[in-house]
Amino acid sequence: MTSELADHVSTLLQGRCGSLTEAALTDGKKIVIHNIAWGRDMGAASDHITTNISPGPSVPHTVDFFTTDKVALLIAPESGAVLYRKPADEA
Repeated sequence: MTSELADHVSTLLQGRCGSLTEAALTDGKKIVIHNIAWGRDMGAASDHITTNISPGPSVPHTVDFFTTDKVALLIAPESGAVLYRKPADEA
């Protein structure tokens, strides 16, 4: 992916702002996402994400930072639907 292309994971998370999303990262960490702030560094191939900061959720939460190339799975907890699964050849 080049920096000119859209980032599918980032686009999914932006669209779910305000709806809980569960993420599993490739290192095994699991994150509950309420909302995100995102950006991309010059020359980078994927976006960087900061979770749950604006507005801060009114429930207990963590603030996490990761790049979208580290996302293995995104799930919509309200339905159990898999929103994104990292392709096996990228794992």
